[in-house]
Amino acid sequence: MVKSSIRVIDSKEIELESWTRLLDSTNSIHSQYCEHWYINSICENWKVIVKGDYHSAFVFAITSKAGFNLIYQPFFSRQFSFLGTHDSEFISDVFSYLKNNYKWIRINLPFSFNQLADNNQLMNFQVLNLSESYDVIYGNYSTNAKRILKKSTDLSFKISKDVDGFIDFFKLMVGDAIGFKHSNYQHLSELIKNGFLNDSIQLFTIRQNDEVLGYACFYFHKNVINYLKGALSDKGKKYGAMYYAFNEIIQKYAAKDCIFDFGGSAIDGISSFYKKFGAKDLSYYSHEYNALPKAVKKIIAVKNKLS
Repeated sequence: MVKSSIRVIDSKEIELESWTRLLDSTNSIHSQYCEHWYINSICENWKVIVKGDYHSAFVFAITSKAGFNLIYQPFFSRQFSFLGTHDSEFISDVFSYLKNNYKWIRINLPFSFNQLADNNQLMNFQVLNLSESYDVIYGNYSTNAKRILKKSTDLSFKISKDVDGFIDFFKLMVGDAIGFKHSNYQHLSELIKNGFLNDSIQLFTIRQNDEVLGYACFYFHKNVINYLKGALSDKGKKYGAMYYAFNEIIQKYAAKDCIFDFGGSAIDGISSFYKKFGAKDLSYYSHEYNALPKAVKKIIAVKNKLS
């Protein structure tokens, strides 16, 4: 880096106490994917640009393709936001460094940044404020959601530690159909298991009697409850099992200073489903910068091969 107050630190060299204080000073929606253990679970190689004594920071993940080091947004992280107290100068310094040292960058930010202007795309995710009473929140459910919940009275929602069972179920019902790779399943499994160790992740089964209709996995970060991943059988879909699961979480944490982060989706049907609980859109931006040689661009479809 040009400025002596700014350092690039490997993930293994981060001062964990300072990192924790930095996350504590950052909005929880923005800091949730930046827990040290969380990032270690979802990617092998990452660094952080730090200003001063951990006053500001920015995380970035690195992979290699065709002999080039590339920056990418790992699966199971919506975005890597700027942490701590940062200003436009620090943001500009960060991306000047990244562009000078990496030929290809694809990252998500909570704002649009013209310095990465090859391809900026507006994206949405859905959140629900749980500070109101359950009755008030339930009153904002859609008519369809209320109707389905009335039919799900014979379901149960119980904590599970069966990560392997969930991964197998998710792979069969969802993952393979949407193109998950072996590494994606590995990272998801590691993420959940590591989350168990510090009580940050809870995995639930949704059952009818003894039959598993589905799973739902939630990540707890400060006051954010993040729907990490879930899957339903065909019967589970028929009985509205995910309506039931979400309602159970909402009912448990209603009237508390919590935010339910549904994770968001570019698929209209999924985002519409979340909005049936009264969830509202928040925006973020997907950025891409590509200065790879033309010959390399033709050889590798980088955008589709990173994982």
